[in-house]
Amino acid sequence: MEEVRVGVIGVGGHGRGRHLIPLARTPGARVVAACDTNSATLENVCREFRLVGYTDFKEMIDREGLEAVSIATPSGLHHRIALECLRRGVHVLVDKPLGANLQEVVEVVKAAKHHNRVLMVGFWSRFSPALRYGVELYESGSLGEPYYAYGYLVRRRGIPGKPTFIDKELSGGRGVLLDIGCYMLDNILALTGFRKPVAASGAVYTKFGKNPEEVKFNWGSWNPDEFELEDFAAGFVRFEGGLTLCIETAWAANVSHRGEVGRLRVLGDKGGIEAEGHEAIQDIGFYSRTANFLTDVKPALPSIDLPLEMTKAFVRAVQEKAEPPVTGWQSVILHAIIDAIYESSNTGREVRISLPTI
Repeated sequence: MEEVRVGVIGVGGHGRGRHLIPLARTPGARVVAACDTNSATLENVCREFRLVGYTDFKEMIDREGLEAVSIATPSGLHHRIALECLRRGVHVLVDKPLGANLQEVVEVVKAAKHHNRVLMVGFWSRFSPALRYGVELYESGSLGEPYYAYGYLVRRRGIPGKPTFIDKELSGGRGVLLDIGCYMLDNILALTGFRKPVAASGAVYTKFGKNPEEVKFNWGSWNPDEFELEDFAAGFVRFEGGLTLCIETAWAANVSHRGEVGRLRVLGDKGGIEAEGHEAIQDIGFYSRTANFLTDVKPALPSIDLPLEMTKAFVRAVQEKAEPPVTGWQSVILHAIIDAIYESSNTGREVRISLPTI
């Protein structure tokens, strides 16, 4: 198959490490250009990877004849940039989250469908061998019918002090639930077949970001008087078929563990899953029984480069004109839940969820 000409939009920390570097190693991809509004960052990256540099992504697409782009800008810009790239006929890999809210996500997914272009959301965490093992258990019927799930992704202290994360425009106007809570929610949705949510309730809190004494314990620096996003969120979700989900996520919380810890549990009537890790699940166990014995199974998992697996899957989908493994519709489900939790927090009531037609 012919190589796919790719440009990377946003080559800061995540853009360089989770998009540009793996794309440069991806068979079938030829990275030819990069775009960033930070001229110093752009110059360094272009020199290192021998790329043509641009500060305007539209100019980059038009001049370089790109077939695909990878978008790793601040979250609040994903929707606008992805729409413009799809309108220019370019296949899109966009870092999570796909948008700041459900409306933005639906617009992007509809644009990809209208222009007949591949749209893949950059949940590199989806390529975890532990998660794939859990998905295999679900799809094979080993879990039976899942009826309860629990997800936890919490940092003891880890408020990201950079404007790209806490500035309302750059972040999409939302905090930890959108930023890292989406990882755990996506993991659990994948393990339970992305079934239809019907209602959600929840609450979000700002307990640390406004406290000047907390700045030194977290990541970077910020003005506590201007901190407006939530640093803790909790939600309860009901799905068709009776499955329920509880989720907790925090940039900062007075918990016992240090650093960021992710834990999840999925209980089915034939077996259960428990897993641990961070944004990506790294360790997993399956708990069930035989006719006479309770059984604990721990799979032998390979060690792989998750961002590389993500970019390989994207390029393969572009070459084969196939649906990618992380789809826009899955993000519609995810963001419908996230929006409902925020709305419930504002209203103090459970919120019914109605998925849009794409």
